Amino acid sequence: MTEDVQSFLASSPVFQDVPPEQLAQIAPLFEPRKFPSGTVILRQGAPSAAVYFLRSGQLAVRVQRGGLRETVAYLQPPEIFGELSFITSSPCVADVEVTVDCEVLVLSKDRLPQLLRERDALLRGLVRVVAERLQRTVTRGTKAPELPVVLLRNHPHWEAPLSFGVELARSLARQTGRETLVINIGVEKNSEVRTLDEHAAMADVSVRVGDEGLRGELAQKVTDCKTRFSNIILNPVGLGAEAICGSVHELFNWMGELFGPGDPAPAELPADGFVVQSAVLPTLPFLSGSRQLIYEASESEAAYRLGGSVTARFRRTVDSMARAIAGLQVGIALGGGAAWGWAHIGALSVFEQAGLPIDMISGCSMGGVIGAFRSAGYGVAELTEVADYWRTRTRRFIEWRFWRMCLLNEKTVRQTFRGYFGDRTVNQTEIPYWANAVDIQTGKEVAIRTGALVDCVRASIALPGLLPPASHNSHLLVDAGVMDPVPAVLVRSMGCHFAIAINAMAPPESRKVSTRYPMNAFDIMTRCMFLMGHEIGEARAQSAADVVFTPALGGISMLDFSRSLEIIQRGRKAAEDHLPAILEGYEALRYRVAKI
Repeated sequence: MTEDVQSFLASSPVFQDVPPEQLAQIAPLFEPRKFPSGTVILRQGAPSAAVYFLRSGQLAVRVQRGGLRETVAYLQPPEIFGELSFITSSPCVADVEVTVDCEVLVLSKDRLPQLLRERDALLRGLVRVVAERLQRTVTRGTKAPELPVVLLRNHPHWEAPLSFGVELARSLARQTGRETLVINIGVEKNSEVRTLDEHAAMADVSVRVGDEGLRGELAQKVTDCKTRFSNIILNPVGLGAEAICGSVHELFNWMGELFGPGDPAPAELPADGFVVQSAVLPTLPFLSGSRQLIYEASESEAAYRLGGSVTARFRRTVDSMARAIAGLQVGIALGGGAAWGWAHIGALSVFEQAGLPIDMISGCSMGGVIGAFRSAGYGVAELTEVADYWRTRTRRFIEWRFWRMCLLNEKTVRQTFRGYFGDRTVNQTEIPYWANAVDIQTGKEVAIRTGALVDCVRASIALPGLLPPASHNSHLLVDAGVMDPVPAVLVRSMGCHFAIAINAMAPPESRKVSTRYPMNAFDIMTRCMFLMGHEIGEARAQSAADVVFTPALGGISMLDFSRSLEIIQRGRKAAEDHLPAILEGYEALRYRVAKI
């Protein structure tokens, strides 16, 4: 027993300066104790006459502030607690409550006189722990994030019960740089931990469903794994998977719901959770950062079981879910601006060539059009072809309508977009996508996240004077360019952790007004709207996005659709100029995640 205690103490940062022979002398002074779930070991306001080293289980640190009791942290082995009161003899600043049956090693203050040379090293180690916790509190706030223990719940028709968990472990390890383990629970045979990739590993655990000791057995397994792995994924499989999920409900802090074709999607989603559903017969009412479809699930599972690799489309969603867990999802807000909106294509090409992930997209007006194309699976090369096709058609088509003093033809607009999107709906895109518009009845901004993709785009581009308002549910919608032309707030509400906003509305001094009738009348009308739109868009985007930039579009009118390829190049140039700042900001976020 003493050797086990000595081995555990050697893993604690408190004793990193204490040589093994001295640890052997210290170990007998620690008293092992066990506490069941629900026990409050330390109470806020009461002193602690001991310092505690957590060997197994999980604890919650809760602070009473007035009438509110807030959980500010969760403790996992080999954390210590009670050290501040132990050092200063002051009252404890929080309750420490057992959430999963735990075992601790207790060093009472009255044992200190028995520590001779080791006493100073112990106190230095405790002070170091206090200082590190203080630094984390100052830099991150009082609500400290906990390392993830993810439970994957495989629903009846889910096609990839093994490959998803393995790929998630690989991705989470790659994106956080932390040791990650996936445990397949309910397989036929136990297996030792084996390496998948750098920082990623897998183990198999055979269990007897219904065994009264199952919960304790799994709790001990998770506790043991936490001494080596920072990220843990629990993946119950087989006929007893649902019963296993019920046995581990206190062991995880992230839930991944995995649905197959036609499985009914949940109405609610826990704060720390995600939903993934097969793109075959999906039922998710809307998509977001934590609600996504996954493509080629059955193909990827089959390939994995034969020793092959999952598909790129499958991996895209897995990677996005890993970023959701790690707090690393990237959102792009594409602003409106008629022909200027082609610039988004150039910017997207730069992001993708740089390897910057795009987990979700929001769009306004022309930005909504480009966002819909990209989210529906059109690549940058295909988008460039679309822009080139309309280069010689759009202006002539619009002019034809204006010479006759009438709006764009509703049927023609819908037919055009249906030719690209078919009957696809907003909740069936490969990348989660929302557009915005303004309800002219209420004057409020509306997020469009349901319905046909054609209807969504049609509502987002309903520019007064060009297209009539669009009906959507109970709303009467028009282009949001006068209220929120760069929907950075919208992409934040989709769940992203790092937001990039592109304001395609060129600054007023860069604008060239058309001199040709009747286009000058339309250009003047829209110029008045966009003078206000640029400033509003810039201000709102700056308040919500990590990086905001506007392509240099001087000398190009917002109706210069014929210059689409040039506009794309200018968007590319602007993105290249801002890429260092974007990558620096995202790497800073990754660094903060890695230091948790």
